[in-house]
Amino acid sequence: MHSTTGVSPNFAMFGREVLMPAYLIAKPPDEPVDILVPFAETFQSNLRSAHERVRQATQSAAKFQKTYFDKLVRGPPFAVHQLVWLFWPRLTVRQKHGKLQRLWTGPWKIVSFRLPVVVVIQNCKTNKKQTVHID
Repeated sequence: MHSTTGVSPNFAMFGREVLMPAYLIAKPPDEPVDILVPFAETFQSNLRSAHERVRQATQSAAKFQKTYFDKLVRGPPFAVHQLVWLFWPRLTVRQKHGKLQRLWTGPWKIVSFRLPVVVVIQNCKTNKKQTVHID
């Protein structure tokens, strides 16, 4: 607070105290300062109502985006005995650069599901089994 004016420099310049980005999510604290200038009072009330509208619009947009996202969420598109490819980006000892390396191996057959996202797969050529995550 300035000793002469009785308000902070930010309040004198903007008609309100400086708001942080977090105040768009949570309501800012009320200022205990009595406003004597009518312009500053209307300006402050306009800013408060604008910020309240922004908070409401942000909350409704977040709810809409969540429901839209939840509609598109599906389980894994895999089934037992389905053939899949395995992403295996390991470089051999001699290779320093993996540009021309085969990153996908397979085909592999899904033998069973341990969890909804963990499967046991079996190589169709070598019959070697491996437990992997579906991602």
